[in-house]
Amino acid sequence: MKRLVGFLTLWLVVVISCTTNEERMAMRQGLDSLNQRNRNGQPFTVHEADSFVRFFDRHGTSNDRLLAHYLLGRAYYEAGEAPMALQCYQDAINCADTTSADMNYYVLSSTYSQMAYAYHQQLLLSYEVESQRQASYYAFRANEPYWGIYNLSMAATAFILMNKKDSAELLQKKVVELYRKYGYHQDAALALRPLIHLYTEQQGKLKEAKVLMDRYEAESGLFDGKQELPPLQRQYYYYKGLYFEGIGNLDSAENYYRKICYPGMQPVAQDPMYRGLLSVFKKRYQADSIAKYAQLYCEANDSSIALKDQTLTAQLAASYKYSRLQKEAKENQARAYRANYRLGIISFLFVLILITGLWIWRNNKEKRQRLEEEYNQATDVYQKNLHSLQLLESVHQTVIENIQQELEDTQNENKDFRVKYTKAQKTISEINEQYENKKAELEEENGILKDRIQELSQRKDIAKHLEDTNNFTNTEIVRHIKDMVNKPQLVLTSEELDQLANAVTSYYPDLMQDMNQADGLTKPAMYVCMLVLLNLRPGEIANLLSLSSQQVSNLKHEINICMFREGTARTLYNNLKRKYAIYSC
Repeated sequence: MKRLVGFLTLWLVVVISCTTNEERMAMRQGLDSLNQRNRNGQPFTVHEADSFVRFFDRHGTSNDRLLAHYLLGRAYYEAGEAPMALQCYQDAINCADTTSADMNYYVLSSTYSQMAYAYHQQLLLSYEVESQRQASYYAFRANEPYWGIYNLSMAATAFILMNKKDSAELLQKKVVELYRKYGYHQDAALALRPLIHLYTEQQGKLKEAKVLMDRYEAESGLFDGKQELPPLQRQYYYYKGLYFEGIGNLDSAENYYRKICYPGMQPVAQDPMYRGLLSVFKKRYQADSIAKYAQLYCEANDSSIALKDQTLTAQLAASYKYSRLQKEAKENQARAYRANYRLGIISFLFVLILITGLWIWRNNKEKRQRLEEEYNQATDVYQKNLHSLQLLESVHQTVIENIQQELEDTQNENKDFRVKYTKAQKTISEINEQYENKKAELEEENGILKDRIQELSQRKDIAKHLEDTNNFTNTEIVRHIKDMVNKPQLVLTSEELDQLANAVTSYYPDLMQDMNQADGLTKPAMYVCMLVLLNLRPGEIANLLSLSSQQVSNLKHEINICMFREGTARTLYNNLKRKYAIYSC
């Protein structure tokens, strides 16, 4: 029967781990090639990227899964399906293990950056700001300071569009400082332009705007020998005109507003020029010019609004292309059929393993009963020997006392005292020798029996702990959680957590009592401790509790300090095993 169990176990391992090392290497090379195509701007299909996602979700590292989901998001975005792309980017972020020593922070930063761009296209600016901040943080961790600063600059631009000027100003100042700190001096000068935009619109900050404009014109490298800007950069003249208008120099303001114009200029780009000129002529009270430029400004503004409406409509339409989603639904249906087929095979194997487990459990139960009987027999013999030893001690004392009394009587009454005395002494010596021999024999036997009882007691305890562990592992909630580990999108409900707590209380009451009495131990920490009891990995626990891997590590650290006075998260499981006699689930 043991050979059959071994064969079935080996066969199950072969079925589950059928992917060879050569296949993993080939797929990883294919993933790297697809990533290179993405960097080179070469197109690829959703189907190509999805094949890597399905493979590495089962056989890859956290970095493999991160890159595969990221590339699938890029494919969806290029196909015009922004919602699907955002979901893939979020899946990629969930795959990242930031506690790992070889974490690919560059890909994680790129994921957040692309997510921010997609949010920008959907006009979800608050989401864009948070994604740009995350992209910046991980770019610095990837030793890519330039992109980290660039992402912060994009977040500042989003703040401007949200009309949060104070937040935009603070963040853009930080961008300028960081560019200078890392030696990107021209980029630092170019980053002054959003600040100039903000300051020229505020009467109280015109002096600061002038200082920044001087630096921008001296360090940006955009101006030619005649201090003129190329056509696409002439928006800057609008800020310059605002400054001169703000200090009351309307002639200079008009001059700079007119400099915005260039041949072939689109109507949308003319909006700031006409707006500035209209403002100047209003302050001069020139009615004919006001009428002229009011009409031109309205036409340019209408063109701008129409273009924005067209862009927004195109973005929203592109975000909801349902044709591919319908195709995906059919593919998912086919996958579900294959999954049900595999589930049938796995169910059959599960029943087979369950029957084998029941046979092993029954065999172990018989062994425990034999140990119990042997333990009881040894205990009875040990108690009988103790009683015999006590009886022998009492008889020995009585005999010695009688002989001594007889010796004293003989000494007083009998003339042959010496002969009887010598004989009595010999008899006493013989009795003492017999007593010592018998005593040593009984003590030796009791020593052996005591060691045997101790050994049997330990084996009895081990058998009990093994039975408790087996029963705990086979509880419905534990099996349910083990199934959920393979479905990372599922999260434990409060009812399931209560069921797990009841199971732990039933089989490990000492552990539950210690957790309840530990000072400062929070509910999330207790849930993490119960899941550590199942020997789950940090990433699996994080998925089940909807936490990050770092939060799980912090909670394990908290438990180890409260219960074992150890300032680390790594030794928690071994400490639980040692203190509460827990065997691997």
